[in-house]
Amino acid sequence: MKTERRQQIYKLAAELADEFGKRAAIHEAAGTFPYENYEDLRQSGYLKLSIPEEYGGWGASLAEIVAGQARMGEGCASTALTVTMHLSQIGRAIQTGNWSKAQLESVLHNVVTKGALLNNAASEPATGSPSRGGIPTTTATFDPTSGGWRINGRKTYTTGAPILHYFMITAAVQHPETPEGTPPKVGSFLLTREMPGLRIEETWNSLAMRLSGSHDLVLEEVQVGPEAYLGPNQKGTPQQQACSGAWGLPTAAIYFGVGRAAAKYVAQWARERVPNSLNKPISELQHIQEKAGQMELALLSAENTLFKVTELASDSAYIETQPARLAALVGATKYLVTNEAIKAVDLAMRICGGASLSMDLPLQRYYRDSRAGLGNPPMDDATILALGKLALQ
Repeated sequence: MKTERRQQIYKLAAELADEFGKRAAIHEAAGTFPYENYEDLRQSGYLKLSIPEEYGGWGASLAEIVAGQARMGEGCASTALTVTMHLSQIGRAIQTGNWSKAQLESVLHNVVTKGALLNNAASEPATGSPSRGGIPTTTATFDPTSGGWRINGRKTYTTGAPILHYFMITAAVQHPETPEGTPPKVGSFLLTREMPGLRIEETWNSLAMRLSGSHDLVLEEVQVGPEAYLGPNQKGTPQQQACSGAWGLPTAAIYFGVGRAAAKYVAQWARERVPNSLNKPISELQHIQEKAGQMELALLSAENTLFKVTELASDSAYIETQPARLAALVGATKYLVTNEAIKAVDLAMRICGGASLSMDLPLQRYYRDSRAGLGNPPMDDATILALGKLALQ
């Protein structure tokens, strides 16, 4: 049964990816957002992958989602990134148990019945990546009269902003009973698109992931009830941290997909490219074959690491006994997969030559999108440091 479901998920991801890939160049050229991709995702049920079966979802495992997202990354990486963040945030909410039952059931119901999308909004202009530990400048002030909160601030890199219904934001919690001079505590809140004072400012003009709609989320005097408060941000046990971190593996999978897409494209291109100086395809030239071999070696390294660590992250005994090692391996996987994907795309472009820079070919998009992975946490320096500390313990 599990094998059948994995094949079903992969087949569905492949069908969606191929369709999204056809649209990507059109939307990039027009500067438009691919709304139809998300309608296809809703209709297919793909957005329910990480929701347990008892709530109407697929109940897909982390390994099944990683495999599906690796294939989806071959089509439109921007759409795949939005989907990954949605699936991962749901997976974390279910796994960590930090949300109340009412909060969780309400969100899952809307995802299942309406295809609602969720993402986390934590980055800010003043703090940069939240993984570096900056305190949000976004504030949530407690209202003792209503028991609710008043939220003000701005979030950047809100991936999928045009189609999100739920925004999970972080804020510095301000309570009137907090003693003066006490360091601010950071809490999370669940906001919905229709709330007065919440708006999207279309600021996204990036070289990479151009179709992700990662605009700014602006919060001006947003009034929420007590039910919107998800609670203070806490690290949890080492096991909980490792499980939460493992939900970053589907993001790494996207970049493997981008590298694989470049390899597939250039292989076909090389077989069809027959210069009149050769009278045979360039795929028969040794120096082209050597570059193709290096490209495949990079992807082989990325693929084996990605799926092996995903396997470890699905092993409850390993999580229980080796949480620190698993956390370091997840970071190392993101590092290796992203950098090997960049290498694979670079080699594909070297095979293609000057034509690879043509806006009429997809290689330039793969090049741009692959580099976006360098900005997804954990950052390369933090990953190497964590591995080094672990090795020296």
